[in-house]
Amino acid sequence: MLDEFPTKGSEGVRFIYYSDTPVDRVAVAGTFNNWNGDRHYMNRMEDGTGWEIELPIPKGRHLYKFVLNDTKWIVDPLNPSISEDGQNNSSITVTENGDVLIRTNEISSSSLGYMYENFTALPSPEWLKRSVIYELHLRAFTEGGFRGLADKIGYFKDMGINTLWLMPFNEVGQERRIGQYGDPYAVQDFYSIDPEFGTKEDLLYFMRTAHSNGIRVILDWVLNRTSVDHILTGSHPEYFTHNEQGEICYDVPHREYFAGLEFSSRGMREYVIEAMKYWITEFDFDGIRLDDSDITPYDFLTEIKQALQVVKTDLILISQSYDEYHHLESCDLTYNGNPRILIRQMMDRTIIQADFIAIYDSYKYSFPKHSLRMNWLEDKEQTRISEYLGTDYTGAAASILLTLEGVPLIMMGQEFNENTMATWTSLFDEYRLNWKSFNTSLFEHYKFLIHLRTNQPAFWAGTLEFIRNSEELVLSYIRQHNGIKFLIIVNLSAESVLVQFDTDSLAEEFITNPSNLLYRTGRSSLHAGNAPSALWADSYETIIYKVDDYTNEGS
Repeated sequence: MLDEFPTKGSEGVRFIYYSDTPVDRVAVAGTFNNWNGDRHYMNRMEDGTGWEIELPIPKGRHLYKFVLNDTKWIVDPLNPSISEDGQNNSSITVTENGDVLIRTNEISSSSLGYMYENFTALPSPEWLKRSVIYELHLRAFTEGGFRGLADKIGYFKDMGINTLWLMPFNEVGQERRIGQYGDPYAVQDFYSIDPEFGTKEDLLYFMRTAHSNGIRVILDWVLNRTSVDHILTGSHPEYFTHNEQGEICYDVPHREYFAGLEFSSRGMREYVIEAMKYWITEFDFDGIRLDDSDITPYDFLTEIKQALQVVKTDLILISQSYDEYHHLESCDLTYNGNPRILIRQMMDRTIIQADFIAIYDSYKYSFPKHSLRMNWLEDKEQTRISEYLGTDYTGAAASILLTLEGVPLIMMGQEFNENTMATWTSLFDEYRLNWKSFNTSLFEHYKFLIHLRTNQPAFWAGTLEFIRNSEELVLSYIRQHNGIKFLIIVNLSAESVLVQFDTDSLAEEFITNPSNLLYRTGRSSLHAGNAPSALWADSYETIIYKVDDYTNEGS
């Protein structure tokens, strides 16, 4: 049996590929070469049995695929670790010593991963830990730009949202533009505001309105690139990457309307950091989300963090990456798409309750201690969760998202089953959320869970303990903090099931006293006859019990 690969070689990371069918060319493409499939071709082994290559790859998490015959992109058959980005990439982490870490389900609280055992994440402000983040684009969400969004503050407060993430609102490049409005991430001027959304005064009005209502605001920053016609491409071409012909380009395939930033340029770095400072000092943004930070040098991320904390001490950085090392010196949050993937796999019965727990723990104990992950069901590069799972499952998925550890992210419209947005490419042309699809029942479900999460420290400062039960498609776990405990039960089955717990003590603590029942979405009777440690759960049902020391003393 072959060992797991990639592994540490004498000249870098060693990749190996064996094919059952004839292959003329095999290349490796990933975050370490900007996903270019024609850059690192593998060499045939001397015995002709396979392909191999060693590449000097910097420390950190890297995603990659093999490219067969320049056309077919596949995951690495020898690597069991698949990324949680929803894009089915192979994943490795290279340590500062050049060793290769491959996440497996054997990593757990009793078998700690290298990063958890040796590193602790940088501390983050309390406001971030208790956040529920809502991502939106101005044009898609509301008419009237910043003023129109200010008028929607009541909607967010009603739902319980305490942190808003504004997708880019800068002026977009004209050259090679795709669609009527172009890609909002093709920014033409870091200091600009698209006049369609309003003026500086309008943005200031929105920021004051948000802050006076207890809502923080995150700025979306396009970190690695600009539009190809950015205002500096003519005056400062040295700030940008160039191809072999000396033309400004972006070294990622199929992104011709972008110009890549040249990280070796000291002037470019200083310009970007000063632009970031402008938005913080002038408009009092509370954090910055860093787009595609998985291909940004570590030292630049650290430089950004140190420079901005001088301006605002509790400013946070969100990294659009899955990189363990980003937690050590630069970023407060990294992405985590596991909830979306694992729920789907339970639906398909490719995993069951025990697998969900093992995979969840394997990630938790692979990251530095106290790492905060931003959990999502929807991402701008993925389809709606209702389309991915089916509308019957969206409520159960929301229950899991909003009661697990980490910081939840909600994409605009997700809370009411909006049904027209595809991905962020919908924003290239005229697009508005379909508010006519508003699902009141789902909205009220989100509303309850968000208020519960933000008001109860058990969900943002407490512990999580999975509780095994008899049903393969039912998750159950306890969140607790300072004597207040919540038992969450979520049925991911299309059937009503009798959920049996292993111990009667759990039933005595939570279930047998009807006053402990806090919330449920089903309509059938919870009672299970003479079995105190069992209860009925309807299809897709969420059941939440709450107990505290006073409840126990009075029972």
